[in-house]
Amino acid sequence: MDRNEAHESLEIVRQATDLTRQAVARAGTGYMLIIWGIVWLVGFLGSQFLGDAQGYLWLVLDVFGIVGTAVVILKSRSQVRSTHGKRIGIFWLILFVYGALIFWIAGPIHGDNYLLFITILVSFGYVVMGLWFSPPLLYIGLSITALALVGWQVIPDYLGAWLALVGGGGLIASGIFILRGRV
Repeated sequence: MDRNEAHESLEIVRQATDLTRQAVARAGTGYMLIIWGIVWLVGFLGSQFLGDAQGYLWLVLDVFGIVGTAVVILKSRSQVRSTHGKRIGIFWLILFVYGALIFWIAGPIHGDNYLLFITILVSFGYVVMGLWFSPPLLYIGLSITALALVGWQVIPDYLGAWLALVGGGGLIASGIFILRGRV
């Protein structure tokens, strides 16, 4: 095999790897981003305007997000076979367990700091997923983190509404972007 043939073969392998990665990323990622974007949009708006009743709203929304995610996973399993599905699920479970431990050890976090903590924790999860599987998730996580910190510093009285816009709206827009094949 000469140098050109080797280069062509490597390019074919690279293209196949890219297509596989995109297929895995698109299989359910776009829908899951939209589902969780809706959860964040409604939940953070509730955090901004509902006061103490927001806990019940978040409970309902989290159940909606979990059920929606399960439906997307079950439907996308027939489209893309991935050995990573269980690992991804375990990663998110471990991330939330560690988040709960940090929350417990650091002491009670209230109000806007709690909203910011959850946002950054989940955004970190997107960053890790982006490093492993799909660079757009990396950019989504980094962007939401940066924008959340900006809102926390610049408009702290409206942090819930800000997180609804940049977090929920950002996830919804990213999901649509992925579904339209722009990844």
